[in-house]
Amino acid sequence: MLNVKRAFRDAKRLRDIIGIAFKCGLGYYIQKIKLKDSLFFHQKASGDFKKPEDLPLKLRMAMDELGGSFVKLGQLLSLRPDLIPDEYCEEFAKLQDNVTPFEYEQAREIVESELKHKLWEVFSSFDKKPIASASIGQVYRATLLNGEKVVAKVQRPDIKEKMDADIDLLYYLAELIEKHVNNKYNLKEVVEEFERYTRDELDYIKEAKNVDRFHKNFFDDKTVKTPKVYWDYTSRRVFVMSYIDGVEISDKEGLEELNCDNKLVSKNLANCFLKQVFEFGFFHADPHPANVFVLKNNRIALLDYGIVGSLNDELKEKLNKFLANLVDRNVSKLIDNFMDLGILEERNINLEKDVSDILEEYGGKEIQDINVPKLFNELISTASKHRFKLPVDFILLAKATVTCEGVGQQLDPEFNLSNTLKEYVYNTEMKKFKPSRIVKDFIESISNIRNAAKILPGQTTEILDKLKRGELKVQFEHKDLKDLEKEIDKGSNRISMGVVIAALIVASAIVLQLNKTKWMAIAGFGIALILSIMLTMDMIREGRVRI
Repeated sequence: MLNVKRAFRDAKRLRDIIGIAFKCGLGYYIQKIKLKDSLFFHQKASGDFKKPEDLPLKLRMAMDELGGSFVKLGQLLSLRPDLIPDEYCEEFAKLQDNVTPFEYEQAREIVESELKHKLWEVFSSFDKKPIASASIGQVYRATLLNGEKVVAKVQRPDIKEKMDADIDLLYYLAELIEKHVNNKYNLKEVVEEFERYTRDELDYIKEAKNVDRFHKNFFDDKTVKTPKVYWDYTSRRVFVMSYIDGVEISDKEGLEELNCDNKLVSKNLANCFLKQVFEFGFFHADPHPANVFVLKNNRIALLDYGIVGSLNDELKEKLNKFLANLVDRNVSKLIDNFMDLGILEERNINLEKDVSDILEEYGGKEIQDINVPKLFNELISTASKHRFKLPVDFILLAKATVTCEGVGQQLDPEFNLSNTLKEYVYNTEMKKFKPSRIVKDFIESISNIRNAAKILPGQTTEILDKLKRGELKVQFEHKDLKDLEKEIDKGSNRISMGVVIAALIVASAIVLQLNKTKWMAIAGFGIALILSIMLTMDMIREGRVRI
């Protein structure tokens, strides 16, 4: 019975999809994929089956009217220029959730069911009218019993079942298109990507974890504010977090009322983005204007953490090498870095040539003169053209970079993300030469070496014991292992001292190259000299060195 109901539901939804697609001028493709019979008689009789010229626009119109899953699909695709051409990305980026709100009583029932409490047992107030209504859920302003202002995201009733039905139909349509239309895009892969994204978005716990991680990363930052998650009132279908009182970054009148410095706001946004990428390796992948708020004192806040990117150590290292060679204008290594980022089934000379042509254009420029977002876009388009698979997180990073620069330039026409990138990289490098950082690095090095030295005698004893027992097929006997351990320990300590002295000399030589920090180099050489004298005197006393 359940399968019959599901089949009836899917058939009805498919007819709705086909009808709206025809209405938006996609009759040619309906006929192509053999679904003309799903149209009403008057639609079939109209003869409107000409191939459309502005396909991206017509697809966006159909998605907009179909709403729900189709709007979400378009929004996701707008972030993935590796899956679809740029003109489709640009058109789909215009899609906005514009759905009819569901009733307050339904929202109340969902909240009470998920939190296992009556509404008044958790909130002292809960607005009946949502401040935002989207295809997945609605957002309400509320106040906790302790007086804290919050927002509650409440998932739509039966949204999972509706999304599942649409995903089934998307797989069916993708199969028909690939079968009957000369299609060069892997539509099944697109639907699979959308299904993964949808599963994540339907579980508010996952988004709450993203918010919580951002909140911890920027907890002490005076230029960025992130929401706080109230875990006691958060579940798969209800998500409660602190309320952020600000204005959208694109609201010019609102920014004027806050007396904002647009240049400083755009700089704070850029620094926030660069911190996410280079310090935390975890970034907001969709920082479009509706997701960025501005608060008093030019502070910014990020909203909607449904789509995030993550850079593991390996990917971060590859990206750092790419940017370092970009700064050094080393085109040959840049090509190697880019090829190392992705997966290629077999060596593609044409791809390497296209990448080389792109990078040659930037080879002689300073970093502040390079349009990094444009460069990323060109590289991704070229990779897509040659079916060169780049990591999804790299794609999201590139798209977020483009979006961040666009938002910054809306505030300040002179804004250049590359300029901020150069300044940020310089400041990051300079931090390495601060006395506190140098001392910390040396302490960590010494600690690691001493830990290894402490382990070595025990490991040596274990090996000697095995040799002594004949387990290693060698018979060995030593009458005084304790003396041997002491000698090894002394030797390890001297090695540690030697490593520290060498590290001081090398670090001092590097610091000597910096104009304003020569005193640090002199101090480093002085400390190295004193330690060398101490080590030599110790060895003389032991009779290791004869004069």
